[in-house]
Amino acid sequence: MTHGASFDVPASERLDPTKYLRKREGSPGGLKLQPKREEGSSPRIAAAPGSPPAKPQRSSLFWRMYDRGDLPVRVEQARHNTIRWTVELSSVDLHYYLPIFVDGLLETQEPYRMLAQRGTQELVAGAGAERLLPVIPQLVMGLRAALRSPRDDTIQSALAVLRLLLASGPDAGLALVPYYRQLLPPLSRHISDNLNLGDRMDYAQASHRGTLGDLVLATLHALERGGGADAFHHIKYQVPLYESCLRPSRVARKA
Repeated sequence: MTHGASFDVPASERLDPTKYLRKREGSPGGLKLQPKREEGSSPRIAAAPGSPPAKPQRSSLFWRMYDRGDLPVRVEQARHNTIRWTVELSSVDLHYYLPIFVDGLLETQEPYRMLAQRGTQELVAGAGAERLLPVIPQLVMGLRAALRSPRDDTIQSALAVLRLLLASGPDAGLALVPYYRQLLPPLSRHISDNLNLGDRMDYAQASHRGTLGDLVLATLHALERGGGADAFHHIKYQVPLYESCLRPSRVARKA
């Protein structure tokens, strides 16, 4: 080695002490510590090699409650598209459970979709007007969301529930009139819809074949029949294309 030779020593970079983990922030077991995450940045979780991609978390209350066993209904394994109640229907708290089932009409995956549809229909059909009337205001937002769905089968399920509510007693139609503003505007877009639903009909009406427009019109007719003397005017205001089923049509009057 030659004396007097000079070497260029690179200057060391000054480290920022705030970007490293502090005491008690490290991992136990001598694992390699990572620099401290900057404030406002998102944590990055590395998946194990070969592991399947993480499933997105669902926000559906119906989905979560069923998976936890908090709903009094189960899939009947022995029979296709059949549900089994774990309690008597007459003892189900409609104020608590029926709005959850109605919200579940938005489900698109099985068996949750089938459970929500059949559960809602069986609760409404077996309850009677006295138990249903006080609960109707709690069902409006869930029915409105289902009627605004882009899926025809979801809309059809909500229409079926509306008709079951109307069939529960003479006062049910009157109880729905104050909520026409929330329920009917989505139907205005489908009253002339001639798309055949085919196999996408819900389980309770699998034998029926028709168009979504036909089902909307049948529901509006039921609302007019059960909604009292002013029902037609309220429906016409929300659904301009609707023609009364109880009054002579304009075409008939002109003839």
